[in-house]
Amino acid sequence: RGAGKTTWAQQTFTNARHFDLLDEGLFQDYLRDAHLFGRELLNIPKGQTVVVDEVQRLPALLNEVHRFIEERHLRFALLGSSARKLKRGGTNLLAGRATWRTMFPLLPEELGTDFDLERTLRFGSIPLIWVAEDPAESLRAYVRLYLSEEIKAEAVVRNLPGFARFLPVAGLFHGQTVNTSSLARDAGV
Repeated sequence: RGAGKTTWAQQTFTNARHFDLLDEGLFQDYLRDAHLFGRELLNIPKGQTVVVDEVQRLPALLNEVHRFIEERHLRFALLGSSARKLKRGGTNLLAGRATWRTMFPLLPEELGTDFDLERTLRFGSIPLIWVAEDPAESLRAYVRLYLSEEIKAEAVVRNLPGFARFLPVAGLFHGQTVNTSSLARDAGV
C-alpha cells in the first residue's frame, strides 16, 4: 500500500488502456458481469498494453486476462496491494504467463538529494508517507489501515490487539538479533 504502483504505471504505460477498480462504478459493473471487461478488451488492438489497478478486488477478471493474453496477445500490468486475496481459492494465477514483481519503499538513489537518513529511519521511505505534510500522522493512519484492512480483514492474525502491540516493539529491534521470548513478553503476547 502506498508504494507508488499507480504512479509508476501511469508514467511507464502512457499509451496503455487503464482500468482502475477503485472506481466504484466500474468495480460494480465488473462485479455484476466479468464478461463486460472482456468485451471492453476486444476494442484494444492486438499486442497493446492494458493496466488493471487494484486487481485483487476482482480476481475473476484474471480469467479474461488469461484469455486475452492467449487470443489477442495483449500485455497486462496487473497492480494490487494484496497478493493473499489473489492466491486464495480457485483464482487463476496465470501460471507461466505472468511475472510477479514487488515494489519496495524508495531507495536513497531514488531520493537523491532529498534523502535524509534520520527521517528515513524514523518514518521509512514509502512514497505515500515520504511526501506527506505530516509523516508521523500519515504513518499512524497507514498502520491503522494496514491493521484493519490487511491483518484483521484477512484473518491473518488471531490476536489483533497483541499484533498491534507487537509492531512497535518489533520496530525497536529492527536490524538486531531478536530474542523471541523477550519480544513476546514486551508485546504482551
